Amino acid sequence: MKQLTQLLLSTIAASCLLTTSICNAKSAVWQVSKGDEFIYIAGSIHVLPPKELPLPAEFNQAYKQADTLVIEADMPAPSNSSAQLTMLKALSYQTGETLSSKLSATVKKQLEAQLTQYDMQLSELDSFRPFMVSLLMMSLELQKQQLFGEGVDSYLAKRAKQDSKELAFLETLAFQLHLFKQLGSQDEDAFIQSQLAQVSSYQALYSAMLDAWRNGDMHAMNELTIMPLKQHDPLTYQILIKQRNLNWLNHIEDYFTDQQKELVLVGAAHLAGEDSLLALLESKGYVIAQLSADEE
Repeated sequence: MKQLTQLLLSTIAASCLLTTSICNAKSAVWQVSKGDEFIYIAGSIHVLPPKELPLPAEFNQAYKQADTLVIEADMPAPSNSSAQLTMLKALSYQTGETLSSKLSATVKKQLEAQLTQYDMQLSELDSFRPFMVSLLMMSLELQKQQLFGEGVDSYLAKRAKQDSKELAFLETLAFQLHLFKQLGSQDEDAFIQSQLAQVSSYQALYSAMLDAWRNGDMHAMNELTIMPLKQHDPLTYQILIKQRNLNWLNHIEDYFTDQQKELVLVGAAHLAGEDSLLALLESKGYVIAQLSADEE
């Protein structure tokens, strides 16, 4: 159970949901300017396989120039057991409720069969809400394919603490947990069925997303992540992507009024598509330039 709890907590951190590198290639880092003021915005992959390190040179270029690293939310340390239990409780049903009771017999059987492939039983997860279970399946599948690892945001946050750089956050952990609690709760059966249908393609999709991220190809990221989500689960898209981008926009604009240089790091999907942070900033008159570093 302890091992399961640690994996669940890693999965929560990873949520906040997707090669080659040549000199002067584009990467998922942009300089956003207005007059003489500018900040950096970069796309994170929240679960990054160790083989993808070191990060592209553009990340180091922006990080070195930044006074403050801004990430989505402040995740508690693994040693903070009280905070971990609060997180798990927030993503669990109330006493007496179970996920299996909200599933049809067919979907329940499919979920049980999928979990068996990971040497797990539905009874171990039955108290968790649908979005949590979907994230867990993704994490288990990525582990199985040796694609699981620390995210870009977690990696840079640790580095910032070591370098005594300031850390700031776009939203609270409580807000994120409230958000995840909502996802999939309107129709658990349809949500889990949709997630199960995607499991077999996780490896191919994730590899394609890593390529798009490393090369800063937000057109490909849009086709891989944003367009399918808008088509198959528009409510999740509205809650998880579009509304959060609008919320974050106000914070980001405030960074142009201080004396600091910020590196804002968000999930790469938030930088793709017509509702992306980059598109929103450009529509408000900011100049967007994709970085192309020339580091050895």
